[in-house]
Amino acid sequence: MTEHNDPSEDNEHSEPERITALAALIGWAERRERIASDRADLVADAWRTGTRSVMELARCARVSRDTIYADLAARGVEVSRRGERHIGPLTGRGAPLDAESVRAVSRIADAVTRPAYAHDPADPVTRAALAASGALGAVADVLDPPVDQGPGWDPKDTLPHLAERGQTVSHQAHQALAAVADRAELAAAAEFRRRGLLHSGRNAVADAVTLTVTVPTGETVTVDLGTDETGWTTMAGGSDLVGDAVGTLDHLEVQAAFQILAQVVTRHLTERAIAPRPTETLPGTPPTRTRHLPSSDQH
Repeated sequence: MTEHNDPSEDNEHSEPERITALAALIGWAERRERIASDRADLVADAWRTGTRSVMELARCARVSRDTIYADLAARGVEVSRRGERHIGPLTGRGAPLDAESVRAVSRIADAVTRPAYAHDPADPVTRAALAASGALGAVADVLDPPVDQGPGWDPKDTLPHLAERGQTVSHQAHQALAAVADRAELAAAAEFRRRGLLHSGRNAVADAVTLTVTVPTGETVTVDLGTDETGWTTMAGGSDLVGDAVGTLDHLEVQAAFQILAQVVTRHLTERAIAPRPTETLPGTPPTRTRHLPSSDQH
């Protein structure tokens, strides 16, 4: 049997597609190697914090009871001592971030997101996921700078890169939200968020901002950003150099900018600006989002 390993032979696909496919395969292999160890740690932690039902642990982990017994034994947990309140230290408590572990997670995330990006590079959720995987890599670089690669890897250089990745995630999430939510929903959400922050008695809110911006021609323009009575963003430039039509994405990003500015001001509020903490729930508060774990048929 002859093995062919020359990708140029009988291959209609491009080199990037080949690399993407290999990245997906590598990611699957890394996930397979790590999943059993991670599961055993989590099972042991769940047991040590009070969940002493093997059947319940099996349902939550979606594995057999035999697997749960094996995981507990691998982490030094004696099931016969289930009556004790706490047995041994938690595996996931008190350990600092490890650069190599974060880097491994970043590689796995990259292997998952890059094939999706190759499939649909315009999808904002996929782009957000790709940026998030890059953010994990940036975290690893902050924790353990690859100084052997040359200059530019000091935390003062890599932390701005991490912040930029976060901004990309936020922008792409707003892109996705703008495509599925209508104006009335977004305006109502902004107004409720404003009332909620004020209701806390601890937070300032930004109602309007006047910006002085310099456009690429070098001219200076004043732009007024605000919010109308419904919660929708308003923009007035007073110049033919800047339009004033506010789209859905514009609204979301202006409101996000308002929140950041208000957070800065909130950090500087004096005691005279703080109101008593409310005892009642803000009217109109939606129910708490919950996630229900499916049961497993494996026992």
